Amino acid sequence: MSELTNNELAKKVRQHEETITQLVEIVASTNHRLTELDKKLSENTHTTVLT
Repeated sequence: MSELTNNELAKKVRQHEETITQLVEIVASTNHRLTELDKKLSENTHTTVLT
């Protein structure tokens, strides 16, 4: 197994940090969209029940 230099390790860590940040942003965005859809669905269901 080849040894990685400190610079190579630091680069890999930065790349992983960037990937994790992107994934967290995707999860947050998806969660926001799901919350909005759930809210709209609840409003539609409530309206349907009242009519």
